[in-house]
Amino acid sequence: MLYSSTVLARNAASILTHISRLPAELAAHPLLFTLSTNTPISSLSPLVSALSSLSSSGSVGCLSAASHSGAPIGCSLAFFRKEDATLFRSDMPGRPETQVGRWHAMRKKGKEDDRGVDVGLTENVDWERIWSRSLEGDVLPLALRELSGRKEDVHTIITLSDNAPQGLNESLSFFSHATKVLRPFWFFHALRDGRPYTLMYNGSVNSSGAVGLALSAGPRPALQTAFYGLRAISEPLKVTRAEGNLVNELDNMNPTTLLISAIEKSALTGLAAKDDEFYLGVLRDGNLWEVHHIMSGGPSRGTMALETETAPGEGSSVQLFHRPNDDVVPTVWPRIAKNTLTFLAVQETDSTPVEEGKDMVTIVEDAFVAASENGFMASRCDEATWTCIAPGATAQLAW
Repeated sequence: MLYSSTVLARNAASILTHISRLPAELAAHPLLFTLSTNTPISSLSPLVSALSSLSSSGSVGCLSAASHSGAPIGCSLAFFRKEDATLFRSDMPGRPETQVGRWHAMRKKGKEDDRGVDVGLTENVDWERIWSRSLEGDVLPLALRELSGRKEDVHTIITLSDNAPQGLNESLSFFSHATKVLRPFWFFHALRDGRPYTLMYNGSVNSSGAVGLALSAGPRPALQTAFYGLRAISEPLKVTRAEGNLVNELDNMNPTTLLISAIEKSALTGLAAKDDEFYLGVLRDGNLWEVHHIMSGGPSRGTMALETETAPGEGSSVQLFHRPNDDVVPTVWPRIAKNTLTFLAVQETDSTPVEEGKDMVTIVEDAFVAASENGFMASRCDEATWTCIAPGATAQLAW
């Protein structure tokens, strides 16, 4: 990463001033940017235009969530050396929103492919067959095909997407040694520019698909995760049977029965047990590595459905966690390390435009921070992609 900064301000003019003072030599290198949705509507177009025109080597960006209700406008910038970074856009289809308890058929290794076949959008589309095509050639986004011949060099992929990233995510598994952070920037309400999703690619505004960048040279960042406000309510357990996004057994026992027992032993009764959120965390060397939201479960059926593409595999060490639904995520800005890109999962926020007036400007140099109300998807080298929506969770790329 060549340069990064995050600006917090109540006046768009302060952000424009910061942009105008950036070193001129940055303009030759690709840019990644985000702008929060509480930007006043009159300032939205000027800011997006200014950001999109900063780099002669291209840019990708999106509108992201405010870090909390009442937060100032947030704008984050990160420039990467043009020799290291490849920008891309994808319009690959994804699957519909995950259904509670749905079994996801996973791609089978060795399955015969049907590359290059055009598929009509009918009720009988076999999505799994589409996603399981050989991950080469025209399945990758156009700009990434140029990297297919040296896929071992690709070490990091950062993606900003709409709410259906599964097709792209599957294709990116072609770069199996790369660390990936995929950030779904969609919202429960339409944005004020009339688009449910707002993604920018080289100056054009897109309402669907994904944009991103792949790094194929330079230092490889470490992916670090942190999870605020989670309380363990069980001892470590072992996944003994799982399928798709379902956990069928923990320690050879009914997982939902274990969850209910853990809730009772933790004295989480009444409204707390009904309205709060529960998670299944994956442990590595005793440390919390991944966190999956528990969507549903029934003692009679014996399954626990997770809000992710793939449940932790059999043999994984896991633990049950609780998070109060009214627990407020603290501001993350003072705790951001230098030379990092931080992706923050936040609670649904009020995106009412900031009232411009007397300004207080905070500039965090050497750090990029972006928030989403819908968490993030991540995978480390040679790992399956997992989804985290726990408010306060962060995925941080550190150089």
